[in-house]
Amino acid sequence: MLKLFRRNKGPKPIPDDELARRLTAPGYRCACCNEVVDAAHAVRLRPFGWTHPPAPQPDSAFDGGGDIITERYARRGRDLLVRAHLPIPVRGTDEHVFLSVWANVSIGDFARFRSAQGRGDADRLGDLFGWLYCRIPASSGPVLTKGVIVPVGGGGVPVYWITDEKHPLFPAQQDGGMSAPDIVVLYEDLGANEVLKHLRS
Repeated sequence: MLKLFRRNKGPKPIPDDELARRLTAPGYRCACCNEVVDAAHAVRLRPFGWTHPPAPQPDSAFDGGGDIITERYARRGRDLLVRAHLPIPVRGTDEHVFLSVWANVSIGDFARFRSAQGRGDADRLGDLFGWLYCRIPASSGPVLTKGVIVPVGGGGVPVYWITDEKHPLFPAQQDGGMSAPDIVVLYEDLGANEVLKHLRS
């Protein structure tokens, strides 16, 4: 008897270890389009409540007035923001993914940090207090979260560590990270659908 109808099989699930490799490998090449994907740094969040921020301008334009966003800094009203990388360990590996976030700092700390980052010796400042100015997860995360900015040398992007134990990502940063499937769920929540399409191919 001929089978006139065949059930379409869904995509084969990706093993967790392979998914973790795709998330963290800097040279991962998509199987469907041959594009190199840097999934570990793919999520770049906009400042909270800023639905349509202006196009990024050069850092030198920051000295003017008004709301502005550059690759490293932003000003919205009276809030001064610094771009930072929020690391999340990928469970079962020695690697991390890094969410590109914004942190709100005081006027004095912002001036000191910007000056030191320009000189390339921001790592000498020590940790700076900053409010996480992004909602993570986007659907249910708290509006403002306490944390510390850890400056790095050479003009690099600083690292942000959440210190509020009530934040859903605090355990992930402090106690062993997140599994690769859970990171994929977080990426979906944060709108990183394009990079996930490549990872699942």
